[in-house]
Amino acid sequence: MRVLVTGGAGFIGSHIVDDLLAAGHEVLVVDDLSTGKMANLPGSVELAQVDIAGPRFLEIARRFKPEAITHCAAQASVVVSMAEPIIDATTNILGGLQVLKAAIETGCPRFVYITTGGALYGHPLYTPSDEGHPIRPISPYGLSKWTLEGYASLLLPESTPPRVLRLANIYGPRQDPNGEAGVIAIFGSRMLGGQPVTIYGDGEQTRDFVYVGDVVRAHALALALPAPRPVTINIGTMQPTSVNELFRVMATETGYTLPAIHAEERRGEIKHVTLDNLQAKEALGWEPRTGLQEGIKATIDWLRQARVAAGVRG
Repeated sequence: MRVLVTGGAGFIGSHIVDDLLAAGHEVLVVDDLSTGKMANLPGSVELAQVDIAGPRFLEIARRFKPEAITHCAAQASVVVSMAEPIIDATTNILGGLQVLKAAIETGCPRFVYITTGGALYGHPLYTPSDEGHPIRPISPYGLSKWTLEGYASLLLPESTPPRVLRLANIYGPRQDPNGEAGVIAIFGSRMLGGQPVTIYGDGEQTRDFVYVGDVVRAHALALALPAPRPVTINIGTMQPTSVNELFRVMATETGYTLPAIHAEERRGEIKHVTLDNLQAKEALGWEPRTGLQEGIKATIDWLRQARVAAGVRG
């Protein structure tokens, strides 16, 4: 199968690309490398370094004639979206519309949209939040990702039903420790370097941490769904973990001994996020396999290797 992956050089996208290649699919990665990295991709994969919101994207998609499109490309930082909502909307809405247009014009029968769960539901009325929870985003990021969901349901033909995966907080190897998002990568990098670690707010906010390998498996199952019907599915563990608890677990794993620094909580961030995954079990036969302790160890091991490769001491 010919699969076009937007954002395929990024954290989640590159793991999906690896899985697709291992399954024998022909893959075209579209990534402008603004946050994605060439180092995340195997040398054998074809890369089109273009912006999905730019004019060349449609030409490339038409030439490739994908049999499936996985849309991972996104502006993924809540903080950036609050400061620069136009940048957020340009990528997540206008760029996303171009990806939908590519699916329509090429007659692509399979479309998987990798999106957010927690940022859609806002301050939850109940947890774990299921797919029927009211949509109440409190950041431009959550609003932009939800907006493209609406466009997909309106614009894609019945022959291309959207398969929407609403992810919880994803972590694992290749997550950028220098970005605004990805608390486990950020904490891990700073702990290994003996640097101060900042917790925004009191640290009692909770998140639903899902290992990237489990997300890749959910994507493969969604892509393989035979039924020509749209699905919208949460991908989470149903296990809330506070940031303070996360700090303690990671400090033990890294041998970090400094206390956390607390700063004012950031606008647009949600206090508690836990996603119900019963629909994932029913529709995909999916459930998480990687526990938090195991996933953190794998992430820390990768961060250590990355530091060695970069010639960083300590």
